[in-house]
Amino acid sequence: MISPWSVLAGAVAAGGLALLISELRPAPPDLRQAMDRLHRTPADRPEDPDARPSWYDRIGERTLEVRGISVPRRELALIGRSPSRFMVHKLLFAALGLVLPAYLGALGAMMDFGLSLALPLVVGPLLAGLLWFVPDAIVRGEAKQARTEYLHGIAAYLELVAMERAADCGPAEALRRAASVGRGVVFLRIRDALERAATDRLPPWAGLDALAEELGLSPLQDVADIMRISGTDGAAVYDTLRARAKGLRGELLAEDLARANADSERMVAPGAALTLLMTVLIVFPALHQMLN
Repeated sequence: MISPWSVLAGAVAAGGLALLISELRPAPPDLRQAMDRLHRTPADRPEDPDARPSWYDRIGERTLEVRGISVPRRELALIGRSPSRFMVHKLLFAALGLVLPAYLGALGAMMDFGLSLALPLVVGPLLAGLLWFVPDAIVRGEAKQARTEYLHGIAAYLELVAMERAADCGPAEALRRAASVGRGVVFLRIRDALERAATDRLPPWAGLDALAEELGLSPLQDVADIMRISGTDGAAVYDTLRARAKGLRGELLAEDLARANADSERMVAPGAALTLLMTVLIVFPALHQMLN
């Protein structure tokens, strides 16, 4: 007969796993935050209670004030995740590592496995320390993919701006019309930056400057610099934009080729092991027969 304690322990583990998966899923975009960025309110205005962050986001915000904690803000900006939510994930992973050995020890004690009670005291802090850095690795991997997506979008944006300039549009108008063409995340962020600059009565390349600084993307900074020259000095920038887009596409192609070569090299070892295994399976029966 299955112990009810075992059923309860399994239910708790399943609930914790479901909560962890739900927290790791990418959150939908917050429309309220986007509108607040476009229509900034004075600081002395009373806060709307519906706009307050949730309780776990408030815990993450308090954790950000602790000294010695580094937050990859540019990587988080690339994937669209707030620093407070990132800290919540780190705390959740650390708590999971701290509680899991104790949970396994209690489960083993109920099933008479004879696990030592000192095991959670030793393994728990070590596992919590290791899992504390798991969200950093996850964010770096997601940010690397997002950066590649952004660079592809910026290359397309450069071509669109060049076409708008060739159609005799002004620098500011060319930036806005080119940003209104795409529907991807990159074009949405660029449109948002241009609209914020327009709201603050700044030139559009100032908005691109701020976005490039936030995301750490030098090609987007190049777009802002080229269009600033065109807007202030009236320089012809069609060829410059096309050349920068071509160079960016060349860099992306070189990265893709390097990644493909690395994947091909990693495939050599499994292929060699499979060939060796097949050789042993073919030669061993004949060799065994000869020796006997």
